[in-house]
Amino acid sequence: MSAHIIINEALESLEHAASTPDQALAAQRMIAEFLVDRSITLLEFEHYCARLNKVARKEAA
Repeated sequence: MSAHIIINEALESLEHAASTPDQALAAQRMIAEFLVDRSITLLEFEHYCARLNKVARKEAA
């Protein structure tokens, strides 16, 4: 499975009301690991981090 599919699934799961901060942390680590492994580009990393931040702001509100 591609890194993009895995990340998208993780970010989509965070949009559910039952998601936990631990899941958000796991998604953040996963995104960083895919960047380090060069499975995603820096531009893609920034895009995924922006999506993660958007979800985190919704949870905080």
